[in-house]
Amino acid sequence: MKRKNVRLLNLLLLSGAIFLLVAVPARAIDLYGFASYWDKKDAEGTWGGGLGLSLPLLTDRLRLDGRIYGFADSDLPGDDQLSLSALDLGLQLHLTPGSTLDPYLLGGGSWIMADGDRISVDSGFGGYLGAGIEWAPGLPLLRIFAEGLYRFSEIDRDHGEDIDVSGMTGNVGVKIHF
Repeated sequence: MKRKNVRLLNLLLLSGAIFLLVAVPARAIDLYGFASYWDKKDAEGTWGGGLGLSLPLLTDRLRLDGRIYGFADSDLPGDDQLSLSALDLGLQLHLTPGSTLDPYLLGGGSWIMADGDRISVDSGFGGYLGAGIEWAPGLPLLRIFAEGLYRFSEIDRDHGEDIDVSGMTGNVGVKIHF
């Protein structure tokens, strides 16, 4: 099962890379890094960070958005720990693209990679919805952003109840806009 999931993930990444090389003008790319906090229902909230890439889709208002997150281990009840990483693919809908302040909505799907310290868990799919704002401080190519999103996801546990990792995630970072 895990080998099949790895093949699917590799296929998605390869498809995205081909799309970037063929379909998108270089001036339309946002590369960004960010700090993140994920507050989860059944596990302790943790800090982390991530990298992202977004490209316009059909118009300046709509962007295809891909991200990868890494988080510190979360404590679980019963003196156990859970390691989580997320790979997101979704859309951003910018309300005022090109302006100094640009609010946007975002949503998409996630592949949540999970590993338990003493328990056996499976990685799985989830989703997210949120909103953010971009600020262009007047420096060429630079934008600062902040966003909040709600993740919907449960991690399958081999023995016992599933672990609900749904909860709020906050991100703050810097974009380089080409």
